[in-house]
Amino acid sequence: MLTYNAADMKRLLWVTLLALAAACSSSPRKTDFKVVVLGFDGVDPDLVRQWIDELPNIRRLSQSGTLSDLGTTNPPESPVAWASFATGTNPGKHGIFDFLRRDPTTYFPDIGLVTREKPRFLGSIPLKGPKVTNNRRGVPYWKRLDQAGISTRNLRMPLELPVTPLQHGKTWAGLGVPDVGGTWGTYHYLASDLSQWDSGDQASTEFGGKQVMLEMDDGDNNLFRAAVAGPPDPRADSQPGVLVRVNIPIEVKRNAQATAVTIEVQGRSQTVQERKWSDWFEFDFGIGPFVSVRGQSRFYALETFPEVRLYLMPISFDPADPPLDITYPGDWSSDMKDLYGEFKTLGWIHETWGLNEEQIDEGVFLEDLFRNMDHLQRTLLDELDRGEASIYTAVFTATDSASHMFYRLMDPLHPRYEERLAERYGDAILRVYKRMDAIIGKVMERLSPADLLLAVSDHGFHTWRKEFNTNTWLVRNGYMHLRGMESDPSLRKLDHMFSGASFFPNVDWSKTRAYALGLGHIYINLKGRESKGIVEPGQEYRRLVDEIRQRIVQYRDPDNDEPVLVNAYFYRDIYSGDNMEHAGDIQLSFASGYRTSWQTALGAVPPSILVANLKKWSGDHCASDIEQTAGFLVSNRRLQSRSPSILDIAPTLYRLFGLDLPAEVDGRPLEFETVSLAER
Repeated sequence: MLTYNAADMKRLLWVTLLALAAACSSSPRKTDFKVVVLGFDGVDPDLVRQWIDELPNIRRLSQSGTLSDLGTTNPPESPVAWASFATGTNPGKHGIFDFLRRDPTTYFPDIGLVTREKPRFLGSIPLKGPKVTNNRRGVPYWKRLDQAGISTRNLRMPLELPVTPLQHGKTWAGLGVPDVGGTWGTYHYLASDLSQWDSGDQASTEFGGKQVMLEMDDGDNNLFRAAVAGPPDPRADSQPGVLVRVNIPIEVKRNAQATAVTIEVQGRSQTVQERKWSDWFEFDFGIGPFVSVRGQSRFYALETFPEVRLYLMPISFDPADPPLDITYPGDWSSDMKDLYGEFKTLGWIHETWGLNEEQIDEGVFLEDLFRNMDHLQRTLLDELDRGEASIYTAVFTATDSASHMFYRLMDPLHPRYEERLAERYGDAILRVYKRMDAIIGKVMERLSPADLLLAVSDHGFHTWRKEFNTNTWLVRNGYMHLRGMESDPSLRKLDHMFSGASFFPNVDWSKTRAYALGLGHIYINLKGRESKGIVEPGQEYRRLVDEIRQRIVQYRDPDNDEPVLVNAYFYRDIYSGDNMEHAGDIQLSFASGYRTSWQTALGAVPPSILVANLKKWSGDHCASDIEQTAGFLVSNRRLQSRSPSILDIAPTLYRLFGLDLPAEVDGRPLEFETVSLAER
């Protein structure tokens, strides 16, 4: 048996400390090749093949390398799929199943990507800052590679809040970063023709925007005043469901010719011509004398006469001084602002809500979209030119946002198809795909023959013509109970009990066996799990799950007798792992043309089961069937593996750089015709 005296132990301790210090200050491993992973959210492989002759760089790669479908997750929803991309694991292990997750105690929805703790104040004195916890479980590949000494650059990475610390890399967080108000992106629509009944919280939605009345000055019909809302005020005593926000007053002055307005915010002013964007404005939301939250945004002058109407983009964190780090290292966002000027830090970066609510038009939306795309492209190419890393990853979401908003103009059967708009914007998705193709070409110019390119999408796309109100189906089929049904049991007379409002209006939980929330989930009102659960665990639970699954897939569109759903999965049949507590008991998958309604996502119970989708948000994928919603894969290497999946990207990178596969990984390394790059 070995023994150590005190001197030996002291020397051993010093050697250990010196070794740890050396490891912490070690340089990244040198590699003779690099890998570039380009994520293009929502790119559909069928559209790529349809437009291949207009995508010259992808066409060349399809001939010399690979163009393939890429399997997605169930559901094929962006946060779910990007979490599997990062970790190589199925949703049952990484724990992300939707943008939203429900609280089984209150039945209310909450953001599913992060858990937030509010700051604490004693009067105006801050006692504790806000805390954000990432709900994604598992280790992203850039962290594992960093631990092995591989340097990475990771740009606009989904579900990276808080940002993962790295020794040899830098990361910029994307999807999941909120605006200053803590939402996915709340715009302001400010107009002089709004009344007090058209504006304020009662006319606003956190999925859309805030309507704000521009009040005319009594003595000057060209001077208007309003206020824009910022973060919740942690010092305020809010009523349940009502947030008191910190506001900033603004002043708008119309010029004598009525062709422009001068906007003043906190002593800084700009003159903006009609139908033009302003430059960036800074917003400093003071929370007492010691704390402030700084943001930035831009106005668009929709109209200057006869009314004044302005659109204010969601207010992003100021990258020079965000309230929580949106990059690692924390000062990288400030460095990017110094290099490139102001930019959006919001994760949901494109103005989909403004276009969906028809406060801006298609041209305004696309102008902003391409500007955001150009900014990320410039950042990526500059990082490649610096050549400081072995792996570069960048995730572009413009391809997804454009498909959501413009699919109607490629589908003459869509309720919002408009021939006049189709003539002008029917090629909008193709335009964005062409920009994607150009980015791939510019990246390829910077690669050597030894380097690897992987361009991937997380899922495909479908037209979305009709909305399915899942809770309404549950009521009509006896699984959800509304108050008042006892005195008026006739379903024909129930319409007055239904409501389009959110958060389960009129639901009698003592008689409700199932409910729907999110973009494709049905939950059983299970005793011991839900606070008001009535369904017994075990056989009763499983019989109810199977019964609902069998019945709901039989529902057919009354207009054409087509099936609305492809499948309804029991969650344990499609997931495995230790993080399934937030999975829906039943995961719905819809046929092309159909999706869960927005009302269902927030727990509402509208009167009709199936309704026309009359929104400009006209393409979707979030609850589509995975067999019909594959993403795409493009590479400069010929692929030997069959049926590649988005779960395979992380293990492929591990194998390329000589790492053992972690035991929890579900994906498998992709095999290429050439030898492993690590062997070169």
